[in-house]
Amino acid sequence: MDKKDSLLKKAFDALENNLLPTESQKEIMLNRIMLECENENASCIEKLKQIVIVYPWRLAFAASAVQAVAFTLIFGTQYTNLFIGVFGG
Repeated sequence: MDKKDSLLKKAFDALENNLLPTESQKEIMLNRIMLECENENASCIEKLKQIVIVYPWRLAFAASAVQAVAFTLIFGTQYTNLFIGVFGG
């Protein structure tokens, strides 16, 4: 019975050691945490730059939404519908 118990103990110890992060994984986690801390202390302009870099489609969508609202306010809904009918398909 002692052989089986020691064999099981060794197996569980090996599994436990495999679940722990390696040194390189620890370094990667630390770098990510440091980057997040740096981003938290960034100014509003830096945060806006980061958002535009990571999600460029958000900037394009925002510009399109502002353009649509401005066009509707300036020309009214009748001309907006005509414009969409001609150029929108």
